[in-house]
Amino acid sequence: MNDSLNATRDASWSKASIDAAQEDASRLGALLQLEFEALKSRDLAAFDALQAERGDVLTRLAQVADGVSAQVPLPDWWNALLPGLTQCKQDHLRNIQLLQRQMQAVKGALQALQGEAAVSVDLYDRLGQVSRRHGVGAYLAA
Repeated sequence: MNDSLNATRDASWSKASIDAAQEDASRLGALLQLEFEALKSRDLAAFDALQAERGDVLTRLAQVADGVSAQVPLPDWWNALLPGLTQCKQDHLRNIQLLQRQMQAVKGALQALQGEAAVSVDLYDRLGQVSRRHGVGAYLAA
């Protein structure tokens, strides 16, 4: 009974639209990885070139998500996409953090060139983790 219910519910979506949503989810993950690589190498031209396609992919996925959210329970094919989309969200947040750190570093360099006191810039420790210089107070608070 439950399988026939799932088949009926999934039948409201064409195979082509399901395949397109799966392809878009996969492409979004690839685009976010390409963005990360461009940010790591500080290639802002490549980063900017990816933005239009990423926006198109996100728009299409948002339209599918709106249609799927009206269904209770969610279709199995959509549930299968959710872990990948969650990873895309984490990758996007990672890219935002990297971009913000790079902007802080540039801002600090500009302030130093202007003779102003430099803003504290994030540094990497020996393990490759970002560490902020907060002095002893941060260690005591932990």
